[in-house]
Amino acid sequence: MKTKGLLNSDLLRVIARMGHGDMIAIGDRGCPFPSHDRTACIDLSVSRGIPAVVDVVKAVLEDLEVEKAIIADETGKVSPRIHEAFLEILSTKRNKGNPIAVEYIGHTEFKDLFLNGSLRGREMKAFVKTGEFTPFANLILVSGVDF
Repeated sequence: MKTKGLLNSDLLRVIARMGHGDMIAIGDRGCPFPSHDRTACIDLSVSRGIPAVVDVVKAVLEDLEVEKAIIADETGKVSPRIHEAFLEILSTKRNKGNPIAVEYIGHTEFKDLFLNGSLRGREMKAFVKTGEFTPFANLILVSGVDF
């Protein structure tokens, strides 16, 4: 029985299959799931606020090598507490000794990426919904390699 790190088998399965450049989105309760089968949809929400998006991001970063995070421009303006928490969590991790890069894109582009990216040749492997009830509490992690 697995006792450390991620315990959710669906999330572990997706992460185990990710390669360099593949993406996983982690979002708040209000995000819609992609309406196709090319992106795995994992609903972790238990109740309002459980689990929090930052807790899920921390857990995923324990098992996934990440080289870049993508955050919507609006996150810092609308939900500065979540934005700062994302940056703080990301600052504790390195990819081949380098800080994890952070890219900002508009919310419309962000939403299109996680909903339709895999239909357009982008490697959006999964969308994970949390119990977070904070607007714009979403980010995309881009898988790196550790060699």
